[in-house]
Amino acid sequence: MWLRTFCASRGLQIGDEKLDLLARYVTLLLEWNKSINLISRRDEENVWRQHILHSISPLFGIAFPVGCRIIDLGTGGGLPGIPLKILNDSVQMVLLDATRKKVGAVEQIVKKLGLLKTTVVWGRAEEVGRKLGFKEAFDVVLARGVGPLPELVRLASPFLAVSSRLGHQSGKKNYVPIPCLLAYKGGDIRNELEKARRNAKVKNMSDISLQKADDTGEWIDKKLIIIHF
Repeated sequence: MWLRTFCASRGLQIGDEKLDLLARYVTLLLEWNKSINLISRRDEENVWRQHILHSISPLFGIAFPVGCRIIDLGTGGGLPGIPLKILNDSVQMVLLDATRKKVGAVEQIVKKLGLLKTTVVWGRAEEVGRKLGFKEAFDVVLARGVGPLPELVRLASPFLAVSSRLGHQSGKKNYVPIPCLLAYKGGDIRNELEKARRNAKVKNMSDISLQKADDTGEWIDKKLIIIHF
């Protein structure tokens, strides 16, 4: 229940059904982690704080438009894609990873959770981004713990639509700028930011600080970088 209380204090309401789905996901994630390295073993005891809360923390400051098409690059065990999908029924989510065993596990997790409009794909981002149905097919690319920003910009670019077909959706002022890359980063990334800005496809960049988002202080210097293409 601490997650619900913590999120509510930051304006994010989580109902019973979604909280139950998150709990079921954690159970499945930990079960699979016994045989496949989906998350670090040392993170298992703090999976709610280290992975679930971190994954959904962007929702404290941004929202995804209805029907938003999202791809999670290097999803691993389904993070951050699955927690974000659970809290955003209307989005279309693709979970991409280059490790076949991880993809197999995530496919089973998605099936057992009954997540609709959620697809798990095996392949390298460099190759998948050139394929029909993936090239210029997404509004948002997610990347958590995947690589440096200049590399993420290069990988994300082929997936992102040239322009959004969603149009203006009134009622909220905090929708992500589409098309965009949402990159979870930490530490000193000034050099990465400078190099990423040199890419001609980058329209503008902003960030949301996740510093001390968790009262334990475990997220110091964590940020969500928003790169608008």
